[in-house]
Amino acid sequence: MGRIRIRRKGTRSIGFAATIFAVLCVAIPAAVACTAPAGAAAPAASGAVHGCKTSVSLPKDEAPHSAPVEWWYFSGHLTGKDAKGHAHTYGYEYAIFQILGFGPKPIYLGQMSVTDLTRKTFKFGGEQDSYAIPKTAGRFALHARSWTMSGGSGRDTLKAGISGYSLDLGLRTTEPAVLEGNKCGYISLASLGSSYYYSWTSLVTSGTIVDHGLTLKVTGKSWMDHQWGPMTLMSGGGWDWFSMQLSNGQQYMLFFIRNKKGQIVETAGTRVARGRTAITYLTGTNAGEKATGSWTSPATHIKYGSGWKVTVPGGQLTVTPDLRNQEVDLISTQGTVYWEGDVTIKGKIGGATVSGDGYTESSSRRVPDVLTSS
Repeated sequence: MGRIRIRRKGTRSIGFAATIFAVLCVAIPAAVACTAPAGAAAPAASGAVHGCKTSVSLPKDEAPHSAPVEWWYFSGHLTGKDAKGHAHTYGYEYAIFQILGFGPKPIYLGQMSVTDLTRKTFKFGGEQDSYAIPKTAGRFALHARSWTMSGGSGRDTLKAGISGYSLDLGLRTTEPAVLEGNKCGYISLASLGSSYYYSWTSLVTSGTIVDHGLTLKVTGKSWMDHQWGPMTLMSGGGWDWFSMQLSNGQQYMLFFIRNKKGQIVETAGTRVARGRTAITYLTGTNAGEKATGSWTSPATHIKYGSGWKVTVPGGQLTVTPDLRNQEVDLISTQGTVYWEGDVTIKGKIGGATVSGDGYTESSSRRVPDVLTSS
């Protein structure tokens, strides 16, 4: 089959994680990209983890690990007013990925995007770096060149910028962390592998955004994910991931993983009640999704789902992209392309109308001919 071309100035070809690691499996097939690198720590056997002999422990596990792939991911929704009193609304996503096994030091890859709902535009960018794993007990302090993120125990600071936009944000949790997948914080990803996984699902956010030279004070709410483990992300047919923050105080994480035929083969999720008074772990028996439309990228010609009906216990939610084109195309610099964007949520749960905001990631393993060569 064809190989995705991955180029980066001044370095050998590398890829990106979330789908970066998948690309590494394609671009460097002779390497140990699709398994744990020698000497890297991996999660315990699944039986031991499901028995909770090993589980996420906070704040210890906020710090970097020695897993093959690890990422710290933030997304959120911000509003502010300019000096003339005009309202501005944004979605943002900012992540740093740590990848081991391709040199004496880890590769760190940053990815940021801004959905400007006032201008109706979407911008993204990436940065790359390499340095020794930071020794930060009970917290994280990472950078990708000038981009930085640091924090722990639900108090975080984010600073990063792309063309037209820069963020300087402080985040503070209003609720305890959520262990995803099961009470151990361990999630099975079918053929993709497995990982430890926890989230901060309700982060009050404030700070500034510089929008094309205009500095605005902004406030809003964010979401943070931290995952690490031996993941083989090139397997299967892609995935859809949802984070949802609803008006009834509930929060949902949902992960739908497809095989190469496009069929959902693994469903994992978590429903968190207001104030984290109750947590329900979701599977294919009580949660589902169906794309209600599609969108084909004019840049990469990849076809993505665009709009979804999501079934959860007691109801159904309609997920609508706030902009159709929120494709992150970093093929030329980090070797990855996928759709990740700001969404609006409406529906009914328990007979009551709910609404909310969220983020959706949609990854397709179907790579068009335009992105491949023999």
